[in-house]
Amino acid sequence: MRQEAFKNSKVRIMPDVHLGIGCVVGFTGDLGDKVIPNVVGVDIGCGMLTVEIEDYNIDLALIDYVIHKHVPAGFNIHRRPVEMPFDLTKIKVYNRLKNIRRIESSIGTLGGGNHFIEIGKSDDGRVFLVVHTGSRNLGKQVADIYQRLAISKMKKGSVQERQRVIEQLIKDNEQEKIPEALKMLDARGGIPKSLAYLEKEDRNNYLHDMRLCQIYASANRHKIADTIIKHAQLKEIERFETIHNYIGDDNIVRKGAISAKKGEKVLIPINMRDGSLFGIGLGNPDWNYSGPHGAGRIMSRREAKRSLLVEDLKKDMKGIYTTTANISTIDESPRAYKSMAEIIDNIKDTIKVLFVIKPIYNFKSGDQD
Repeated sequence: MRQEAFKNSKVRIMPDVHLGIGCVVGFTGDLGDKVIPNVVGVDIGCGMLTVEIEDYNIDLALIDYVIHKHVPAGFNIHRRPVEMPFDLTKIKVYNRLKNIRRIESSIGTLGGGNHFIEIGKSDDGRVFLVVHTGSRNLGKQVADIYQRLAISKMKKGSVQERQRVIEQLIKDNEQEKIPEALKMLDARGGIPKSLAYLEKEDRNNYLHDMRLCQIYASANRHKIADTIIKHAQLKEIERFETIHNYIGDDNIVRKGAISAKKGEKVLIPINMRDGSLFGIGLGNPDWNYSGPHGAGRIMSRREAKRSLLVEDLKKDMKGIYTTTANISTIDESPRAYKSMAEIIDNIKDTIKVLFVIKPIYNFKSGDQD
């Protein structure tokens, strides 16, 4: 927090906190006139789309068939480009993007890792379709491009500061102090590459492209839901989104955190056995009007793969229709995450939990895209 970008920033860490690159996952804060691309992360605008559907005899085998047939997962994409939610050339760094066809063919694709599709029920019998995914390769490319720009600006700024000190001491006829002054400058410590930030026009360009990535991520989720609803002949009641990895209109960075403004509907997934928390935000300014985006890992993916057993995963998922609980998804085991009780106990000041959505169907891809 001694870094320049965090100066005068009210930082709040969410209870699902776990290690991330550059900063923890579960970070919230207003960075003022600066932006750190790496804090937002590579899956810009990732989030949950929650769709309430009518409760009738849902054919889970049919839904599983539809997803396997019509929703590419992991590294897979559509064979042909699909309709884009906006003209990709509007992206400021469009000319630096690679494999445009892949970007154009990824709307309606799930990805891998912790992304999932679930059907769940509340205690009173309401049924929900939940889709968790993000901006796919577009978000990663945009994040990487701006992070490299931030690092290059940081290096340039460091050189300029050293030159400024040298010139000032020469002007004051104190050349003998140059070595010590430079030594002190170096001792202050530079900005870590992972926390390199952008300002002014570069910041504005990043925010512009970040918001387009959010639009892309949202379109991706809606396309998946629409595909499932169409082919499985489901009837929708209503839908809403809960997103993370973005900077809101309130200028608050939410890295692995969600907005929890007063009265705002939120969905917090815990794990694929216990399901998700359905709640409403309380609008607590001391929490940066935010909440956790999930349960948070207690095991790294590597540790989970090394120590957890597929047999235990299958036991944990007993009673839930799934064809993807296997060795490729062992790192997404419920045992790799914090408990639901721990999250509920720690969010009472920011979110009112209304009910739990218990899974009756789960789909995940084992690919770490």
